[in-house]
Amino acid sequence: MHLFRKANSIIGIIAIALSLTACSGVRPLTAQRPQDESFRSEPKKESSSMNITVEASTKDLTATLDRLVPKELYKGATKTKGLTATVLRNGPIVVTAADNFIYLNIPIAMSLGYGMFETPTIAPKLKFKVTAKVTPDWKVQAEVYYMGLSDLLSDKVGVGPISIKPRDIVEGITNPLQRTLSELLSKKLNEQFPLKSQVAKVWSASQKPILVDKNYSAWLKITPEELLLYPLSAQNNLVKLSVGLKSVAELNVGPEPPPRSPAPLPNLKLANGADRTFRVALNTDLFYKDLLAIAAPLLLNKELGSDGKSVILKEMELFGNGDHLVVKVAVIGSIEGTFYLTCRPLFDAKSNIFSVEDVEFDMETKSLLLRSADWFLHGVIRSKIQEKLNMNLTQKLIDAREMASKALTQVKLADNVVLTGTVKTVKLNDVMVRKDKITVQLYTEGETSIVYH
Repeated sequence: MHLFRKANSIIGIIAIALSLTACSGVRPLTAQRPQDESFRSEPKKESSSMNITVEASTKDLTATLDRLVPKELYKGATKTKGLTATVLRNGPIVVTAADNFIYLNIPIAMSLGYGMFETPTIAPKLKFKVTAKVTPDWKVQAEVYYMGLSDLLSDKVGVGPISIKPRDIVEGITNPLQRTLSELLSKKLNEQFPLKSQVAKVWSASQKPILVDKNYSAWLKITPEELLLYPLSAQNNLVKLSVGLKSVAELNVGPEPPPRSPAPLPNLKLANGADRTFRVALNTDLFYKDLLAIAAPLLLNKELGSDGKSVILKEMELFGNGDHLVVKVAVIGSIEGTFYLTCRPLFDAKSNIFSVEDVEFDMETKSLLLRSADWFLHGVIRSKIQEKLNMNLTQKLIDAREMASKALTQVKLADNVVLTGTVKTVKLNDVMVRKDKITVQLYTEGETSIVYH
């Protein structure tokens, strides 16, 4: 009997202990970690144009043509049988450039002869218009077109027994003049615009990483893609020929990027208009540990409740999964356990604020809570996480813009070849989730050119 009473007493104590345990706590719930999803390997890339421009002033062209164009422009027969013409250059050639054409104004002295008869010297000015193009072998080819006379001529002039129209005679002998001028101008333009050698030098030099800031260990990496030839520009007495180096440019902070296998010089492609926009990709990394350092003090050990029930957030972890950010939380209170939420990273380029949106429990967690704690699904924890998971990236972006400005200000590509330009705007290009960080990619946009010293 004594043993029976003792056994009942022990059973009673155990029952009371179990009852107290049940009243003082809840059964912890543990959601399964979301299934791993693959990450994108690299941010989006956007091409830009780095312009290689060679130019000549009309003053230079004038001096050259004055030296190269012979005194005697034409001497020989005309369309009129028995009539000969002698055309001499009668002063300096005037070269102007406007509306994407080169204009030549050549003063001449012309005399006509018929047997023993000869007219007095006529002194008009011949006007020509010049266009230029680049052939597949990288040669500049000028084409000269006769535009008429700058001075009025007599309708008819008598030469011995015949009567002729001077204007018709002049216009009849312009074809050989056009050929002569085209050859001379083509020669000069090819001397002034050694396109292939200069472009090849830039193409080769641009494929090597360039250190633009020692303090940040910032490297400009240019991946050239193709060469675009833009139409000849002739404005304000300046003649320019531009080749656009289409490329992807990135600014990398850290060790020197590994060298690439050099790509051969491609063929030229014709383009309609010059795009002078040059974009440099800036990757700003936001590590989850840094984001947690800001958000954790605002969320951990804080009571979050609604409808008479509440929890205290005891642990918090962030990691990337696919294109989403995953938030792992451990809570105690009206419900205890470990749960997972997903959200989408967002960057506002106007305010420079990184934040998250679409904060939701993941499917496994949602399924578990629907069966046991539906109230928690609609609690305030989602809105609080969305409210506190943000970071102001202004300083990071100021540093990035400063590096980009240095990358465009004056960068030596090769001996006597300098990349120069200015940063005008900064635009958001991509937000990419990674395992331990989020990469915010911006593009600084500006104008650049290649300067030869």
